[in-house]
Amino acid sequence: MNLYINGSNRNKNCYTVLNDLKQKNDKLISLADKKIEYCLGCCRCIDDLENYCVIKDDMQEIYESMLKADKIIIASPVYMNHITGILKNVIDRLNPFSNHGNLKGKKIFLITVGQMSEEENQEIADSIKQYFESISEFMEFEFYFVKNLTSGDIEECDDVKLVYDNYDNVILEIRKKIEDYNN
Repeated sequence: MNLYINGSNRNKNCYTVLNDLKQKNDKLISLADKKIEYCLGCCRCIDDLENYCVIKDDMQEIYESMLKADKIIIASPVYMNHITGILKNVIDRLNPFSNHGNLKGKKIFLITVGQMSEEENQEIADSIKQYFESISEFMEFEFYFVKNLTSGDIEECDDVKLVYDNYDNVILEIRKKIEDYNN
């Protein structure tokens, strides 16, 4: 089973892409629908050797789903030149997984969606890629940056399906990249 995580605060472009990539037995979690508290920095997940955070919220479902997943595919819109706050919050709450090696060897894939063109978003996408590469080192997961998409200008279009004349081919390209990393 693959786990797809929509890192957006709404169920629009990232959700659409992930839903179109998802296969029958895969799971899609939309963070827009979840209540996830901030990390307290209490370090009980380290001191008490717990696999999960002491905060009981929707993060528990995400932990369980991550443990079961063969691959984790994340899509995030670009907000203020980075991933969304809600996705960063999830990453902060992965501290128990970091300390206990629960993500070791997992394959995590990232897709970004920005309002500017793919070319204009490239520098931002590269910065986000570097961020994920750095956390992959200490969390010991395999990281792959898959695609930097555009949703078009929010005032003009804001619909990834309408921006790409060959949207179905873009989805096939992304799916193939993810499958190719199997080997």
